[in-house]
Amino acid sequence: MIYFTRIDTHVGKLLAVKDQNILTQIYFPEKNKSHVPDPLWKYDNTKFSKEIREISDYFAGKLKKFSNIVIPKGTGFQQKVWKALLEIPYGATCSYQEIAEAAGSPKACRAAGSALNKNPLPIMIPCHRVIGKNGSLTGFGGGLPLKKYLLELEQKFL
Repeated sequence: MIYFTRIDTHVGKLLAVKDQNILTQIYFPEKNKSHVPDPLWKYDNTKFSKEIREISDYFAGKLKKFSNIVIPKGTGFQQKVWKALLEIPYGATCSYQEIAEAAGSPKACRAAGSALNKNPLPIMIPCHRVIGKNGSLTGFGGGLPLKKYLLELEQKFL
């Protein structure tokens, strides 16, 4: 059974999805609209108490690292990239090249960017902490203003 809930945050209502008891997806609001859940999914807020608490604590500056992240399904390279993202400390950033290196493919910067774009658990698997080699803010599924907001939020609570 696939379950979902909506989590109120400072950046809008996130849609969280679980397959049984494993968190599989977080969707950002799109252009001030909530993502529409699949009609076959079942709404159940009680199955998401840990995620709701942790996301609320993250936005309040009380949580620096999410607990018990299960690396989502993906290609072997995507999973290596997502694991590497979990190693970026709260409030820190790194480049796409550094992530590619950490995933074992130093020349695969574009592939690392593609894996970040497919990250199904943004915020929890912190793809917002990856920036251009020159320090510029580059692509982010939630949009660059949200990426900037998340980075500034973390700096504020360091």
